[in-house]
Amino acid sequence: MTRFPDAKGFIFDCDGTLLDSLDAWEEAERDLFAKTGPLTQGQEDEIHSAPIEKAAEIFHERYGVGESSEAVLAHLDGYLLPFYGQRSQPMPGACELVRMIHEQGIPCIVLSSSPRRYLDAGLKHVGIRDCFIELVTTDEVGVSKQDPAIYQHALEVLGCDDPGAVYAVDDAPYAIAVMSAFGLKTIGVAAGCSQERKKALEGYADIVVETLCDLLPS
Repeated sequence: MTRFPDAKGFIFDCDGTLLDSLDAWEEAERDLFAKTGPLTQGQEDEIHSAPIEKAAEIFHERYGVGESSEAVLAHLDGYLLPFYGQRSQPMPGACELVRMIHEQGIPCIVLSSSPRRYLDAGLKHVGIRDCFIELVTTDEVGVSKQDPAIYQHALEVLGCDDPGAVYAVDDAPYAIAVMSAFGLKTIGVAAGCSQERKKALEGYADIVVETLCDLLPS
């Protein structure tokens, strides 16, 4: 894997990076966002970067959505858990890249705002769960992907104290911005995103690719 000869580890986002699951999230959240009224991009990013239980609380307590935060969480689980376990598909090049990195002996983790039960189900369904030494989830760590503390935790899981030797792969500009500021080498995935979002990725990431296929040997 000559493109990353210095890599001591990889941190992968899941939704929109490894798994083609963003449309499923949009479908599951459509009724919730319809009841919040118009939100800014920053407000949406706060929800999407938070642990799922916290996101459910934000929907209910801040915007009055649902009978309770537990009801909001049950709504999300009812749609998304079957999706991950039965219908999720990998993003282009995702399985091939992860398997190649794993075969090189470079440790890989997933760092996601989705709960472990979704990640386990989806990554097993597409056949790459065993390539990751650990799944790091915002709900278990207790901080969002907007907090640099979660990336320090990720380094500890990888057993590496040098952020500059770890590549972080994500499709979200807000996450790439925080990871870049933390010192990780960042790869932004622009598959299917708007020109505005791609421009934001290009403003923060060390490398921007259309799909993970672009990181595979030619």
